[in-house]
Amino acid sequence: MIKNYSSFIDRTKSSAIRELLKLTSQPDIISFAGGLPDPNVFPIEIINDIIANILQNKSKVALQYGATEGVLEFKQELVKFISKSEGINLKPENILVTSASQQGLDLIGKAFINVSDPILVELPSYLGALQVFQSYGADIIGVKSDDDGVLIDDFAAKLDLLKRQNATCKFVYLVPDFQNPTGVTMSVERRHKLIEISKHYDLPIIEDSPYRQVRFEGDHCDMLYKLSNYDNVISLFTFSKIFVPGLRLGYMIGPEEAIMKMSTLKQSLDLCTSPLNQLIASEFLKGGYFDSHVKEIIGIYKKKKDVMLRALNEFMPEGVSWTTPEGGLFLWVRLPEYMDANQMFYNAVDEKVAYVIGSVFHCDNSGLNTLRLNFSYPSEEEIYEGIKRLAKVVKDRLKTPSKA
Repeated sequence: MIKNYSSFIDRTKSSAIRELLKLTSQPDIISFAGGLPDPNVFPIEIINDIIANILQNKSKVALQYGATEGVLEFKQELVKFISKSEGINLKPENILVTSASQQGLDLIGKAFINVSDPILVELPSYLGALQVFQSYGADIIGVKSDDDGVLIDDFAAKLDLLKRQNATCKFVYLVPDFQNPTGVTMSVERRHKLIEISKHYDLPIIEDSPYRQVRFEGDHCDMLYKLSNYDNVISLFTFSKIFVPGLRLGYMIGPEEAIMKMSTLKQSLDLCTSPLNQLIASEFLKGGYFDSHVKEIIGIYKKKKDVMLRALNEFMPEGVSWTTPEGGLFLWVRLPEYMDANQMFYNAVDEKVAYVIGSVFHCDNSGLNTLRLNFSYPSEEEIYEGIKRLAKVVKDRLKTPSKA
């Protein structure tokens, strides 16, 4: 038996979602549990042509080791892409290419967190980030949120309390657009106030933006990175949800000094992200395919989201509520407070439908009456039937009202 493992191993917990997915792998179960993009929108023919062209003309770069910070050609395309889509002016030195945004989160943990350091996250927050921060031993403190994002008063109160305790909060982690798990978008007013407060406390902001481009409706909101005047924000991106996840390709943007430190840390992780995958994405951007591809995604996912909302309205009983996302891949369901979505999960699997329990997204183990639903992966027919099955489970577990 192998022994002598580090405390890091003890702090690193398996993803509850991954464990739940093992129970939902049967083909007859309609699953709203994963965060998978629809594989039917993968631009296979375009990728095939791009790869053939790269191997024909750029094989010596594509198949060789690359620079840790990323292939310059790809970073130059990202500079143009971010300038066009966000109105943000960057240099290649402001960008670090990562093996998807999950590696970016790990680099954030390495760069900022010592054991017992306090950090702030939303309640609820992205499970993958919570796993990373927990593995580095952070004292994770939740900030209350509603359908407009984090509650600014609670955010300020948490920071004030830490200051009075002579504790330094290392950063606040947020998913401002179509948040995972709730699907909500932080309001413009709260973005400005959050930036103001964070600068007052000299607090870095980690802005996770995995599907910002997948907006169905509503007004475009400036990124926190832009609102901060490129000062105290590091933003993470991925191509997993807006291109293809199999490339495992992402990037982070931030002040040049911070990017240099992250690049040094990345050297010990994987030396470099696949140059071939970077060149595939670079050619996809350069060839003008990205805009039409995202437009197709938006059209398909909006229809699926609308089907899910219609089914929820049709089948769910009174006392159940849900968010109405303006984009992204998820929406959030709140059951009556006395109900336990953890226990209900197994009843749902018996009815051949699955979701993710909401408590795993809460750093304080609250949210027992909540659950996350994904609408990007299942078909429209599966969404309608799956919500019908889920509503039956909810109705079966509702308490019978006491008679007067």
